[in-house]
Amino acid sequence: LLHARMVLKFVQVEPEATILTMELGEELQGSGPGTVHGGSLATFADVTSAIALTGAFDPAEQIPVTTDLHVRYYRQPTSGPLTAEARIVHRGRRLLSTDCTVVDGDQRVLARATATYMIVATSEVQRS
Repeated sequence: LLHARMVLKFVQVEPEATILTMELGEELQGSGPGTVHGGSLATFADVTSAIALTGAFDPAEQIPVTTDLHVRYYRQPTSGPLTAEARIVHRGRRLLSTDCTVVDGDQRVLARATATYMIVATSEVQRS
């Protein structure tokens, strides 16, 4: 499982903000020494954003499905752990949107992401 290999730790899961951390490690390395693969940062933002939706749907009957994820990359980290903080910025009946910021151990912004999720009945997912 990808998420297990990323070694994500929950810091806060609250209606105001969800915060997760992730240690820098070889699994995250990009194409050059000291770099982090952009897909790892995107996945970190996506997971943190999806967890920010906690309480916005019934997990026994529904799941959030990513319909759009836009990531803007700014720089590589100088230290860890990396921290992602996500907030819900739009709550519709079926669509929810989030903003997420990923920083390094020195609080330097590495990436910002916006994501939209569709809340789908688990019975719909099982049929596909």
